[in-house]
Amino acid sequence: MGYLNFAVDVSSLPNGRYRIRVSSPVGEASVDLDSPFTPPEIANYLAILGRTQRVSRTEELATARELGQRLFDFAIRGSSDINAAYIASLERAGANGLRFRLTVDNAGDLRQLPWEYLRDPNRDFLALSRLTPIVRYTPQLDVRPPVAIRYPIRVLVMISAPADYPTLDVEGEWRRLNEATAELRTRGLMILERLDSATLIALQRRLRRSEYHVFHYIGHSDFDPATGQGLLAFESEADETKTQVITGEALGRELGEETTLRLIVLNSCHSARRPDTDALQGISSSLVARGLPAVVAMQFAISDSAAKVFAEEFYRVLAEMSPIDTAVSEARRAIANRLQNSEWAIPVLFMRSDTGILFSAPSADETRPVLRRVDEETRPHPRAAALPRPTVLFGLVALIAIAILVGLLRGVVPAPSTPTPAPPTLDPANLPDLQVGSVRISPRRPAPGEIFNISITFTNAGNADTGAFTWSWDASAILLDAVEGRVENILPGASKSISFSYNYGWWGEFDSIVNADVGSEVAESDERNNRRQFPITLADDLPFVVDFSLLPNNTVVETPFRLGSDDFFPWNLDFTVGSLADAGCIDTPLDLVDQDANDVVLTLGAEAAPACVTQPLNITIIRQPIADVQLEIIPTQAGVVTLRLYSNPSGGEPIFVSAPQAVNAGEQVTLGTFDGQPRLIRRIEISLDNQPVRLTQLTLLPVLQSP
Repeated sequence: MGYLNFAVDVSSLPNGRYRIRVSSPVGEASVDLDSPFTPPEIANYLAILGRTQRVSRTEELATARELGQRLFDFAIRGSSDINAAYIASLERAGANGLRFRLTVDNAGDLRQLPWEYLRDPNRDFLALSRLTPIVRYTPQLDVRPPVAIRYPIRVLVMISAPADYPTLDVEGEWRRLNEATAELRTRGLMILERLDSATLIALQRRLRRSEYHVFHYIGHSDFDPATGQGLLAFESEADETKTQVITGEALGRELGEETTLRLIVLNSCHSARRPDTDALQGISSSLVARGLPAVVAMQFAISDSAAKVFAEEFYRVLAEMSPIDTAVSEARRAIANRLQNSEWAIPVLFMRSDTGILFSAPSADETRPVLRRVDEETRPHPRAAALPRPTVLFGLVALIAIAILVGLLRGVVPAPSTPTPAPPTLDPANLPDLQVGSVRISPRRPAPGEIFNISITFTNAGNADTGAFTWSWDASAILLDAVEGRVENILPGASKSISFSYNYGWWGEFDSIVNADVGSEVAESDERNNRRQFPITLADDLPFVVDFSLLPNNTVVETPFRLGSDDFFPWNLDFTVGSLADAGCIDTPLDLVDQDANDVVLTLGAEAAPACVTQPLNITIIRQPIADVQLEIIPTQAGVVTLRLYSNPSGGEPIFVSAPQAVNAGEQVTLGTFDGQPRLIRRIEISLDNQPVRLTQLTLLPVLQSP
């Protein structure tokens, strides 16, 4: 289907309201609204639809309809402009369908809700219609065009069942997956391969040996609140009965190397799902940010029967080369039709592809499965070899007679027309040759957080125009960030330079990668020079200055801005409220607001509980420690401030405590050491006795490596 896109972005605001932004085929619209849900209502919806609270099927279905309509009234009908855009977009899309691309990563408490239940009372649940699929969209660079494949679709299934995690019926899962795909495998459309050794090194070796199109994981998932990362429970290489925790980032790094891999399916148990955190959210975002076009994950535990129905219809439609969102929609409908319950909304599709098309067929002949091998076709049939000699002679006489008859008929029946010859092979001498030329940055050794300029030159060393192509620059193999652009044409022998700005948020060397023609749009004589690694080293003798005017995603802050729980994770920083002994204020919202025309201040949200207003501001250094710190605050009234530094991110005894320092209202105060003493700092705590801390700048020094 040729879907049109209806993009809905929901984000929380510092004042407790929410901003809904819509980009549609007929235009854009936005509105700021109050939340339609209270925290107890959200908890009740999650308990019923996540099936941790048992209710009748009637009540479960009624709850799904109620939630879906309230979400629709909030996101679509909450604004007359958005509602008008929705109606007009449906009309324009017609039979092509209207894809709902939903982004709720910054939606605060509303992020937890199962948005797949979105329900138009005039059309029923949107996700149950193949004309209105719902996908969770990651608005990042898509660097993988559809792969032309010959059947069968190859699926690698990893089953992880370490003994020190709760027991899973993995053999039952494997059996149900085989049952669900039995017809496809019989027809030669699909192959399932099982990887019993659920270790990262075993996965690496298997992927190196064979090509796969789908990776299907069966096992446990988890969540690490210290790093904010989703985790998977793989098996230890030393002892497969023990668990080896794998981050979504590590899995993405391994799977992201496979150019034929198009889809990840995570049938994973949420063994440590928190009320405000989905373990698979972090894992899925890590995977799609690596260039993998689509991830299907389960937002709640799903029953065996629903999982089997979903897999059967999902893989069936996928094997028909349909878009991934069409496959998910059809699988949802199968659950709803067969089981008559609300589990159809449990699978979530995280999609990065603009079209949803993961595979394409090279030609009509190649899309038809061939069930016999070539050697089977040329080998004499056993029955033919056993024929008695007179029978063989009789057959030869009959063939000769037929040949004579055909020769006689040639004079009567016109000869068939000569088939059209195949187009000639393209001559490399007449093709363009797109190359990545020079790559330069300025300054050459930027500091962490410092914006630097990147200049890249693309050259056409061939003998024909390149035509239009897309380029990309990946910040590194670890950082999930990239920049893309498009060049309309480069003449033979000519070059084109592009430039943009970027910043890294920590010290070290980053292996950036430049890619020319990432969509394989240019037929050229040599594609081996379309990719170039370019290491960028940050100056380890310069401080890392954070002034809160810039976010780690390289966007300038527009105040007021509600800080997300993981917004500064890319810079290895986590900001929370509350003392180490009392974590009751850890979820207190933090905002970035204007101090004056020049300064942006990090401080508590206006709706913070009174008991949290005077609690310390904590800064956790997530990964590598720092050697020293200096920070600036601006109090709103007179008081006393104290700075404590810890080597353990979880607390313990401080390694430094400043003398209490008197402060005055509106006067900038500098705190910190910068005394040259060797320290390994992982946690910073700022206490201001009778008011919230207002932080304007943070300066960090690296731990220098010994010569």
